Amino acid sequence: MPPTEVTVKAPATTANLGPGFDVFGLALEHPSDKVTIALNSSTGVKIQIFGVSAKTISPVPEKNTAGVVANQMIKEFSLKTGVTIKIEKGIWPGRGLGSSAASAAAVAYGMNCLFNLKLNIVQLIRLAAKGEAASAGSEHADNVSATICGDFVIVRSYKPLEIVCMKAPPNMEVCAAFPHIITPPHKTQKARSVVPKMVPIEKLIHNVGNAAAMVSGFATGDVDLIGKSMSDCVVEPARAFLIPGYQQVKENALNTGACGVTISGAGPAMLAIVNRKNADAVNVAAAMKEGFNSAGFEATAFATRPGGGVSLLEMK
Repeated sequence: MPPTEVTVKAPATTANLGPGFDVFGLALEHPSDKVTIALNSSTGVKIQIFGVSAKTISPVPEKNTAGVVANQMIKEFSLKTGVTIKIEKGIWPGRGLGSSAASAAAVAYGMNCLFNLKLNIVQLIRLAAKGEAASAGSEHADNVSATICGDFVIVRSYKPLEIVCMKAPPNMEVCAAFPHIITPPHKTQKARSVVPKMVPIEKLIHNVGNAAAMVSGFATGDVDLIGKSMSDCVVEPARAFLIPGYQQVKENALNTGACGVTISGAGPAMLAIVNRKNADAVNVAAAMKEGFNSAGFEATAFATRPGGGVSLLEMK
């Protein structure tokens, strides 16, 4: 009998890593979402959402990244059935940790398994990126690529879509912290709207140099070089004002031993890279939390590591 239900796990991700706007992505070992896709007797897509901040996420398929991907796949592959999607959120939405990408990638991967579509990695990423338009206003592929591939990814080209996947060094740890602030609807669209449309050649040189050095760091396993290369003089300065306590969080992390600090995706989460041979990631995360506290905001902070991509938990 063909399967009627699949459950998949999709990891949180961080994008940009400083100089790699819309190009670099990194999967995190935790947190993650669990998504179950089941056939139903009706047509169309139904979405149920549970878990972290579930009430802040629209269950309307056309306004939900998972729903957009499911509808696209039903149409594109002429699937003669409806699906019910149950999303158990473990990733905080609207924080810059790839929550919407996890839902989108989980559905692309899960429906590929459920309907035996035999899609390759690039096809899965293309479909998942369509879901990002529901929350971010554009089909950017950095987060969904990391969610699907795991570890570090480079979106080398969008047209045609081409992804380069690389392993993270074993001694690399990641800290993330975000303030407890109300993020507006379509937060990512707002964060993208402040990005400069024109860039002086000096800033282009700065970012290209650091992006190239970061890739070298992943290729050689040099965590310190990866952290030192998380320097962006284009997008991050334009977005810093959106994050209360930004400067203090950055200073605290560096003073506690982080190799580098930047905004995670569109924020407001901040991201730090730690070489576990030289510093304690738990202490760095605590220092980042204190940075937000000093600005008058409660915060959540955690330490994790780079992790694998979306995976199949159960099929029945």
